[in-house]
Amino acid sequence: MNKCSRLLGWRRLALGVAYCQTKTTNPDKVKQPREQPIVIELNQIAEQLTHKHLLQQTCTISVNCSCQMITIALVALNDASKKYKDSLMRCMDLLEPNDLFNDKLENDVLESRYDIANAKSFYLDSISAMDCALQLGRSNALMSYTVAADTVFNSMSEKLYSAEREFQSCTEEIRKLEDKLTKLLADSVNISKHEEN
Repeated sequence: MNKCSRLLGWRRLALGVAYCQTKTTNPDKVKQPREQPIVIELNQIAEQLTHKHLLQQTCTISVNCSCQMITIALVALNDASKKYKDSLMRCMDLLEPNDLFNDKLENDVLESRYDIANAKSFYLDSISAMDCALQLGRSNALMSYTVAADTVFNSMSEKLYSAEREFQSCTEEIRKLEDKLTKLLADSVNISKHEEN
């Protein structure tokens, strides 16, 4: 009750200040009728000015921003992983059908490895961005839980869950392709060593 009376007191004070600031007098023309002052009324409900409500609003804005960051990071990760997968697949296509390792194939594989290195760099940067976005999302979920913003907490938790699952599936798929390429490279090196002997 005490908080409510203080808020109403502040509201009256704000109305008074607004009244005083909008009151106009012209000392040069005394006979001119006074203009009616503009009264600004605060249309906020007293409950909306509580610390809890303001924290919940701040939390909602923060969660919205982190959801947008997670979405942007996921898009970047999907793009980077697609490029990295494509470069890995091109290199595997070069290695699979050929049992002989000639000079042209060696040059193509070296060029392909350069493309793989560039794509992997972009992929690792995207993973780093995704980690940061997920960390921000987790801290915002904790903040929304702390200030009892239940709807915001639920939406943030769902977003985190789906983003983490997509992140894990993407990295697992890349890891499998990297293992397959490593095996193909080892097999092609073993074949070329046996042919030299």
